[in-house]
Amino acid sequence: MNTTGGAEPAVGAEIEAYYSPRPGDAREAMRWYARKTAKGRAGMLMWLGLPLVPITLGAVQGMAAEQLLLLAVLGPLVGWYGAYLSLDRQAHRLYEWAARHREYHCIHSDTGVVTRMPDGTSSRILWSQCAGFGESRNLILLLTKEDGTLLWLPKRAALTDQELDRIRELLGRKLRRL
Repeated sequence: MNTTGGAEPAVGAEIEAYYSPRPGDAREAMRWYARKTAKGRAGMLMWLGLPLVPITLGAVQGMAAEQLLLLAVLGPLVGWYGAYLSLDRQAHRLYEWAARHREYHCIHSDTGVVTRMPDGTSSRILWSQCAGFGESRNLILLLTKEDGTLLWLPKRAALTDQELDRIRELLGRKLRRL
């Protein structure tokens, strides 16, 4: 229900949003990706499982119990640190790529999302190309099917709560929630 006194927007109407990328956006997007997608979880498990290799090799070669215990304690710490650095590095690269354009103009419609940049370039993602969508505290995220590209829209880009609700409703109709 519209409480502003204007006409209700049509269901098929386009929803426009403008935003400038921030470093925290990319970091939050990568954390969401690591938690919510199979590929992201596999990457985290790789970092956590990697320290088991020297422990296993040490046990096979008859390493002393004290040394194995030290590896067992230090190994997971190194794994967690590697996972953190990996996510942080990926987020930094993602932000550097996104920050090449100072402002994004996103148009959400019944067919997909068109993103236009100030230099005249644009991209179009059809809903059929998306694997699904998700939502974090500050972002709405889209994941493509073919290459697992992660696209994000900061919630601050929506001018009003009603526009944010309309974007959620549109994504809910077109995609599955991840």
